[in-house]
Amino acid sequence: MMNNKLFKLTAFLLLVSGVSAFMIAYVNEITIDKIQAQNAQKLQEGYTEVYPEATDYVDETYAGEDTTITAVVSAQKNGEELGVIYTVAPGGYGGTVKTLVGFDIETQKVTGIKILSQAETPGLGGNCTQPWFAARFAGKSGAQPLQVVKTETSSDSEVQAITAATITSTAVVTGVNAAQADFIANYANR
Repeated sequence: MMNNKLFKLTAFLLLVSGVSAFMIAYVNEITIDKIQAQNAQKLQEGYTEVYPEATDYVDETYAGEDTTITAVVSAQKNGEELGVIYTVAPGGYGGTVKTLVGFDIETQKVTGIKILSQAETPGLGGNCTQPWFAARFAGKSGAQPLQVVKTETSSDSEVQAITAATITSTAVVTGVNAAQADFIANYANR
């Protein structure tokens, strides 16, 4: 008697699990194109935000030494290369902090950063997506690595950390520094 109830319960749970898995797969299949289109639009908007002077963004991703760098894009206008935009993915407190970092070839300065995705603590590290944090990077020299400081900055190579979120701030700076090293090695002398 007990085995019969156990069998019926197991069969019912397997049936519900199978139907649920099928439904999730079906919904995923019909929405995947829309999700990919939204992600592509978000990336394009990020490029425009990080390097607004450019009109074209050409993928130049290559296999480099630093695995923090996941993509490299040439920012161009009328066929002329103006700058470079890197997609970097350093590890933060809550996971990867996927960031766009732009550099101007002529001035060799950071044009801007944009956090694409993150899983940092809301209200603390999650503040890395705020415009005031991104503004701390704009105009920084691409010739030297940046460092995180907890107080007001005293040099061009310093970035003030988000209060109570030094790990997140350090992760973003690590990504910018990885992009900066590649920029110096491959684009600064063009």
